Amino acid sequence: MPVAYTIQPTYAIDDATLLETDLTTCTLLVLVGSGTFSYAVLSPLQRKFLALKSYSYQPKTLAMADLEMIEEIFDADKLLFTAFKQVLLAFDSPESTLVPEALFQPQLKRDYLHVAQLEKMQEAVLFDTVPELGLVNVYAIDKDILGFLRKEFSSDTVMHAYTGLLKAYRKDNEVQFSDGVVYVEVQPMQFALTIFAGGKLLLQQQLGYRSGLDMVYYIVNSLRQLGLSELQAKVKLGGALTEDSQVYHELHRFLPRLDWVHKPDGFLYIPRMNEVPPHHFHNLYALALCVS
Repeated sequence: MPVAYTIQPTYAIDDATLLETDLTTCTLLVLVGSGTFSYAVLSPLQRKFLALKSYSYQPKTLAMADLEMIEEIFDADKLLFTAFKQVLLAFDSPESTLVPEALFQPQLKRDYLHVAQLEKMQEAVLFDTVPELGLVNVYAIDKDILGFLRKEFSSDTVMHAYTGLLKAYRKDNEVQFSDGVVYVEVQPMQFALTIFAGGKLLLQQQLGYRSGLDMVYYIVNSLRQLGLSELQAKVKLGGALTEDSQVYHELHRFLPRLDWVHKPDGFLYIPRMNEVPPHHFHNLYALALCVS
């Protein structure tokens, strides 16, 4: 006899203000990664986060694909069916590249992406403009998942997670540091490496890793190629890491100016959100900088 299975969130954060708020005036920020589905409810008028929920699942197993897991989440989580004023769909996919805005031609978006990234079956290639940096972020996401979410949310507002991260990094005062600041957004088996110096973006790329030493190699090598020192540059970590993790210990051993990113300024967070380490869900909170 088959056993009924209901997926449970790994994080579920809200408080009484959620029930007291007219959610039809609010924005839903949705972030889809490899084996993760997270969302936050934002009140734009108050610039206040009211709720956060995150699900983790095993991606691309033989028994159940990502899309089937996301369908399970919709079956279990009725808040997703609220008629929010706006829904922003963001995707944390490794297939992305930055193109100078002055050189970008929309009809060539696939060509830009597939110079360095292999083309995949069932992919949709999209792009975000980042005018603050004069860049266009070109990326690929799963066409079926995109179609399902667009249909369920009746939303065409789509972007890449790294677009939000770039906006958040630019608002960090330390981005002006002349010896360089390295932002590392860590996800399972992959991380986004972004380097600024003197307020100028020098590098942004996605890399795979098996251990913290892999990350150390990529960071040190990238800094040296840019003429910067790993002993002087600041390194700021985001993602679900803790100070007692092996990855953190390996990074700290070789990178003395190691620190954490913080939640974006200018927003209110309910008390339970402030109990979570500030670098957790940084990529989700950063999406609030991309909505009006």
